[in-house]
Amino acid sequence: MIMQKLELTHPEIKIQNIVCTADLKQKIDIESFNEYEFLSSNLKLYHCGYVKDNSMKGKVSVFKSGKMISIGTKNPDDAKKELRKVSRILQKHKFSKPVKIYPQVRNIVAGFNLNRKLPIEKLARTFPRCMYEPDQFPALIYRIQNSCTSLIFSSGKGIIVGAKSLEEINFAFFEIKSRI
Repeated sequence: MIMQKLELTHPEIKIQNIVCTADLKQKIDIESFNEYEFLSSNLKLYHCGYVKDNSMKGKVSVFKSGKMISIGTKNPDDAKKELRKVSRILQKHKFSKPVKIYPQVRNIVAGFNLNRKLPIEKLARTFPRCMYEPDQFPALIYRIQNSCTSLIFSSGKGIIVGAKSLEEINFAFFEIKSRI
């Protein structure tokens, strides 16, 4: 079976952040992270440790429970690779035993720019499942049928959040453009 790499289908969309998680299924001694290169923790401020080496695009938070969160990458494959890399780094420094992890994309945040002004008040009357309260927030909040939500500003710029795949981002953007 040939796997086709899924990509964004609209040049107006730019991925801003990928949130991806994995579980080492074991306790991790994050108190000792500061003794190793590329590992850090400040337990007075945060209840986790961090791993980021010079080749990583994002950063991975590691919790005592063994749960990990990758943030800051702009590609789901990069997020998953970084979680696997952190698992190997923790094994190398004897923080964890070898374990197969199963990274899961939890949220993709994408920005878009339609390069034109939008009549937000008019759109608020025509979009289904939307909310617009300019006294509270300057964007139209549009709840798309899948897990995505979009913030659409009168400047023509917007954000899509809640997607778990690039396919969902593409679908959400198509929904937005077809209604404008």
